[in-house]
Amino acid sequence: MTEREQQDAENVESEERRSFMKKGALATGALALGLGSAGSASAQGRNVLVYTYDYHPNVQFRVVNSLEKSTTVRLLEKPGGGNVPEISQPDNYNGYIIRYLLGGGGGGQGQITTFMFAQGVSLSQGDTRQFSGDASVFSSTLNLLSTNLR
Repeated sequence: MTEREQQDAENVESEERRSFMKKGALATGALALGLGSAGSASAQGRNVLVYTYDYHPNVQFRVVNSLEKSTTVRLLEKPGGGNVPEISQPDNYNGYIIRYLLGGGGGGQGQITTFMFAQGVSLSQGDTRQFSGDASVFSSTLNLLSTNLR
């Protein structure tokens, strides 16, 4: 094997190792957050879905507005269209724009605004709630967690 071939092989191996380490770090982080169990929302008695990166348990948020049904459906489908196995009828969900109440003065500084999805839960603009500290991975494809509202 030439020096060039050896270097190429080491680069490929190094890239594979980095990819493996990234996946391991993500899995470890999810387990540390208590997100190791997977399952459907109905099977575990959960009633809302939120993106994993916007899940802040026990922090109060306000419902800013509801989403149009077509927007909710589009957000609950695979990128490019099509249903994920966990959600056969995305039109059965209500979508909401929520904003965490973090304090921090005016001007929108320190605010986190995101989406939440729910079946059988009806919220109005201005309602305030919190996510419980218990959540599980609902859809890894859509990066959604399932949790309860308080």
